[in-house]
Amino acid sequence: MPTFSLTAKQVELRNAAAGPSRHILGYGGSRSGKTFGFCYCVATRALAAPGSRHLVARLHNIDVRQAVMMDTWPAMMRAAYSGVPYTQNKQDQFVTMPDGAEIWFGGLDDKERVEKILGKEFATIYSNECSQIAYETILTLRTRLAQNVKRRDGRDLPLKAYYDLNPVGRSHWTYREFVEGVRPENRLPLPAGTRA
Repeated sequence: MPTFSLTAKQVELRNAAAGPSRHILGYGGSRSGKTFGFCYCVATRALAAPGSRHLVARLHNIDVRQAVMMDTWPAMMRAAYSGVPYTQNKQDQFVTMPDGAEIWFGGLDDKERVEKILGKEFATIYSNECSQIAYETILTLRTRLAQNVKRRDGRDLPLKAYYDLNPVGRSHWTYREFVEGVRPENRLPLPAGTRA
């Protein structure tokens, strides 16, 4: 049986995700492995913190359900965590890990679904294909990055927000935040070290 290993891009994502920054952006072309890499980071965090809650969000629910929950997530679990069982709730779109951690998958295109998501706090929020998500929606999602949980070793699990996208132009909010280091709405400088 072949040994699992991350690609160079996924190692880069993992290292950034494990660093001190709260907000981490991964970008690359289609099939670059960024979704797999961030799903791996979410699973690793979920398995490190019993009872934690994590969100994988995308603009359209059908896309997060089919592309991530039903395709990338199970493929990642088979490759990286083949011995770890989990249960999948297809109706409410979340998986439960053996330690009670939950990973929710949600689209941001349905008011009722968004309200269900925003009624919870999360330790990790992963915005997949965030070039499609309005900055105002991202700001709302960030208010739910608030679940304080402990890792197995007793230390706090730091809150993390992951974002991925295909490269975009200079006017996009991700370029302003992560490249220019300014707030997209007013161009005021962001605190140093909050973005990677």
